[in-house]
Amino acid sequence: MPTYQHTSVVPADFATVWSFYDAIEGLEALTPEWLGGRVSRVVGPDGTVAPDEFRVGTEVHLTIQPFNCGFLPEREWVVSITDREMSDDRAAFVDEQVGDRGPFETWRHTHRFAALDGDTVLHDRITYRVPTAGDFPVMTPFLAGFLRYRHRRTRALLAE
Repeated sequence: MPTYQHTSVVPADFATVWSFYDAIEGLEALTPEWLGGRVSRVVGPDGTVAPDEFRVGTEVHLTIQPFNCGFLPEREWVVSITDREMSDDRAAFVDEQVGDRGPFETWRHTHRFAALDGDTVLHDRITYRVPTAGDFPVMTPFLAGFLRYRHRRTRALLAE
């Protein structure tokens, strides 16, 4: 399956970066405008709407309309948090597309965070498959731009 990874260092402490990524507001702040996306709802594993953190079983419902093109219909994209790990200086979570409720045949996005001398290492890894494209990496250039944008935006919003 095609895979894209991106790593950078954010000049902010681990706790700040982790709490930012572990909240709906962080997701909204990191969704690029050109994706034409918005968080329509987040439901925790116990049915709580807009939970305080992304626990395993949380579903994130996004509405997307790439490049805000009016001739492309809006589409719902649902991902579920399938894994979550935390310690004092490391954390990670994984979101995966729920069935066919999104633009990909398969989507798995691993987010990793690690403390590094007062800064935070941010690492993203996405594996995906696009319908009808098989293992041809047609979305890799898009994902490269997407993750570079998110990392730059994280540094801009959280730099100490």
